[in-house]
Amino acid sequence: MRTIIILILTLCMVTATFAQTATLALKISQKERATVEDAVILFVQVTKGITQVKTEQLIEQGLLPKGVQADTPLTKGILAYMIAKQTGITHSLMFNIFKSKRYAVSACIAAGYLPPNSGEYDPVSGVELLEVLGRVGGEE
Repeated sequence: MRTIIILILTLCMVTATFAQTATLALKISQKERATVEDAVILFVQVTKGITQVKTEQLIEQGLLPKGVQADTPLTKGILAYMIAKQTGITHSLMFNIFKSKRYAVSACIAAGYLPPNSGEYDPVSGVELLEVLGRVGGEE
């Protein structure tokens, strides 16, 4: 009986977590311009399974470029930098040397995460953010 109760409670908690993530994804998909905070929240859920993290923590860990604020509009350069640092991309020798957003975009294009015509300063919508993170999460 105790095992059944624990199983039911676990299933209820998992269902609530998935519902919360789905609601967040729906809210982000409706945005014209995603922010760095949106990317951070979804990114750590996709790659690490963590539900809460602050932008400052990722900057300290080197996963985000210095000087980025949570409410900064997201560009493909910032998104590519996050992906390249977290996944340890080896598709670009230049990124491995210089660690810049420009070369991170090239590395993510080579890895198939970003479309071929992506530029460092291109804005990212909510739907694009979900698509890119879906590609990243598909490999994990």
